[in-house]
Amino acid sequence: MKAIERISEYLNYKIITPHKFEQTVKLSNGYFQKQLRNKGSIGSDILIKVSQNYNDLNILWVLTGEGNMLNHPAKIIELSEKKHYNIY
Repeated sequence: MKAIERISEYLNYKIITPHKFEQTVKLSNGYFQKQLRNKGSIGSDILIKVSQNYNDLNILWVLTGEGNMLNHPAKIIELSEKKHYNIY
């Protein structure tokens, strides 16, 4: 399975339309569907935007298929807490 197919799996799981996804990561209309249909590649610049906009998506899973599709919620909370508090 390619990265584009794993992103599609995530979108289906989260009930996000391809059009909404394209708007969020600032892709042209129809780009995602065309890449998915042709089992095309997705560039690193787009993967960076995906990672920035969909924090719960495990980008390593997108790239390799290894691990869980979603990041562990406790890790996200832990990271956000470290941003807001000084830990001595």
